[in-house]
Amino acid sequence: MALLFPGQGAQSVGMGRALIAGDYSSELLAVALSAGLDLPSLLVDGDAEALRPTQVAQPALYYTGVALGRVLLAEGVLPEFAAGHSLGEYCALAVAGAIDAELGMSLVLERGRLMAGAADGTMAAVLGLSSDVLEPICEGVSTSGQICVVANDNCPGQLVISGTRDGVERAGAAARAAGARRIVPLNVGGAFHSPLMAAAAAAFAAVLTEVEISDPLFPVACGATGALTQSAAGIREGLTRQLDSPVLWTQAVQAMIQSGAGRFVECGPGNTLASLVRRIATGVEVIGIDSPEAALASAPRLRSFGEQQ
Repeated sequence: MALLFPGQGAQSVGMGRALIAGDYSSELLAVALSAGLDLPSLLVDGDAEALRPTQVAQPALYYTGVALGRVLLAEGVLPEFAAGHSLGEYCALAVAGAIDAELGMSLVLERGRLMAGAADGTMAAVLGLSSDVLEPICEGVSTSGQICVVANDNCPGQLVISGTRDGVERAGAAARAAGARRIVPLNVGGAFHSPLMAAAAAAFAAVLTEVEISDPLFPVACGATGALTQSAAGIREGLTRQLDSPVLWTQAVQAMIQSGAGRFVECGPGNTLASLVRRIATGVEVIGIDSPEAALASAPRLRSFGEQQ
């Protein structure tokens, strides 16, 4: 069994209402409030536009993911793996005990601030092409000051490109000419997971050097490498590379499956990761947990699955 945690873009209106009403993981909210971010108000009453900014969406999703994961752990659900998409990797590490959860909130607040400050560029989803076709296209348009790279390998047939606005536009047009089924511009605050994040990545790497990281209780997938790691050193390296490296989600899911994962439990709003897992692999079970009530209701079945292993 693997716990999965979604990243930026999965946020939804009211996603933390039940958690806050139940007073779950309130110490994480206190950390955000001490930094000037009133997460309870945003998670209960904030509209989609209020939740969209990078510096808000990331801590909001971190709180939701960690709080839901903790409910499962408290109910005796013991995963063998965890993974998170970009920001979600911090949720996975906190639930796996590799980073202190309150420290994780502080890191995510700083991460969101730095990424929001690198506001140049944009991203777009490319549907229907393989990375073997799309990567040379991105290389071809990355000239004369333009940049475009494959930023996310989400699942077969769904890639995301990131870079300067003109570079992404040119790559999208070339991808369409090469047979892409659809190009979907993403409403994001910058060119995440691209070289345009280099300054933010360097600043955040300096922050990470002062952070205590422990070996996780169970393997966690590293988005920057697509491989599982169970060492503090491996986690630190992966987080240092994360902001300006591609998210290798397909490879991360495949690594967990190859190591025995047969059930995936998505902790957070929506079903983005559940949908991707279904396109990456057949014959695996996928469950969505988007509220404490759903976590409590699913816990007995998830416990029995672990006991059968």
